[in-house]
Amino acid sequence: MQLRSPARAIALAALTLGASSALLAGAPAALAAHESSNHLSYAPVARSATPDASGRGIINYVKGISGEEPDTEWTSSFRFSGLVPDATYTVIVRGRFAAPTAASAICTFTATTSGSGSCGARFTGLQRLAVSQLVIGSTADGASVLQATRQGIPGVSGPGSITSSGGCREPDQAGSTCTAPGRA
Repeated sequence: MQLRSPARAIALAALTLGASSALLAGAPAALAAHESSNHLSYAPVARSATPDASGRGIINYVKGISGEEPDTEWTSSFRFSGLVPDATYTVIVRGRFAAPTAASAICTFTATTSGSGSCGARFTGLQRLAVSQLVIGSTADGASVLQATRQGIPGVSGPGSITSSGGCREPDQAGSTCTAPGRA
């Protein structure tokens, strides 16, 4: 098909985007092994050492490496404020390496003198992201100060939120836009 005018190009783009959105909207997000972009909004946990702190992050699916879980590659980026100045913090996730309750450290940083900080990393092995926390110290077992939680999962609760976008779902699920490895 040859496009003869800018108006026809815009109409075709709108039609294509509308069809893609309809496909993605029909996919069951609660059943997905992973999504391509996970947006995290952190809020203080009960009795947090930093009750005025907040943060945001993103964890993006990059690719499947071997075709079997949990061999997937991810990138991440996090930014926080309202922390104790000059203290060390670690971002952790639950749901990595096929162990949904085990915590894994993603990245560590030291807060600035103004109480802000950021970190990011590439890692493998994330399956279904349900909880991420910011903990005090340089290991996964530090005291939690902030949490992002995927709401609506049985047995999972807490402050903050995790929302997903993008269409990278297991191949056997409707609406998948990639051939990501995963469990049914």
